[in-house]
Amino acid sequence: MRIAILLPTLMLTGILTAFAQNPGSQSTASSGGTSLTGCLKGSKDQYYVVEKNGHRHTLMAKNQDLNSYVNHEVTVTGKADTSRNAASSDAEGHRKGFFSVDSVSEQGTCKK
Repeated sequence: MRIAILLPTLMLTGILTAFAQNPGSQSTASSGGTSLTGCLKGSKDQYYVVEKNGHRHTLMAKNQDLNSYVNHEVTVTGKADTSRNAASSDAEGHRKGFFSVDSVSEQGTCKK
């Protein structure tokens, strides 16, 4: 009887722990990078993604033309740039970070 109660409890604890460690909409990609999903904003050479939770990530895309994705919901895959101060916040208190882009995929237009 104790085993019948203990096993589901341990499984539930493991699942909840895995979900608690997931940082917002960032997810680990199979290539060892990270994916971000949000609305792409900005203009020539100054693009950023705003996640649904308000977090803003400045994009560094050397080999990507992001202009056609402005005001579109996108998923960008790449790596967070830890060589810059990514822990700063903007005037509204939203976290800002820098993100080096490897690839971009469009998810539709931004929702207002």
